[in-house]
Amino acid sequence: MVPLAGTASEVAAPSSTSDFDEAYPGLYRQAYQVAYRLLGSREDAADSAQEACARAFARWHEVRTHPSPRAWVARVSGNISIDLHRRRATARRKSRGEVMVGEGVDGERVDLYRALDALPRRQRQAVLLRYVADLPDAAVASELGCSVGNVQSLAARGLAGLRSTMRTDG
Repeated sequence: MVPLAGTASEVAAPSSTSDFDEAYPGLYRQAYQVAYRLLGSREDAADSAQEACARAFARWHEVRTHPSPRAWVARVSGNISIDLHRRRATARRKSRGEVMVGEGVDGERVDLYRALDALPRRQRQAVLLRYVADLPDAAVASELGCSVGNVQSLAARGLAGLRSTMRTDG
């Protein structure tokens, strides 16, 4: 994994790690699942999951008291994965002068990234946590700091936005 500038791997570790050690397998599985669904590459998903878990470890004193640490790590993993895709797309555009589909990424996945980018932040978070991370509405509501009904509304509007954008693009 190539560490990103200013990432959690540069932050001091918490003094007690026993409860993190117990939670790590579940957190890593959740982070990997989200990253793999977004990136479609095992290596990239593993890197994103490791980074999300490193950030959780660096902030474990906060994350362990979070209502749903798995939701927290899923959100972070999704953000890392989307950021990775954006950086690579920008690099490809700069180096080739055009948008090209990269290795292991099909056209539908690129369209999905564009559609996700077009959504407002809260709708994108609700869609990622609910449908990509497969978290229950209550966990998503806790993570986003809103009601379950609001999560359902955000997710429904987000899916409608994705459908509209995907239909318009192709």
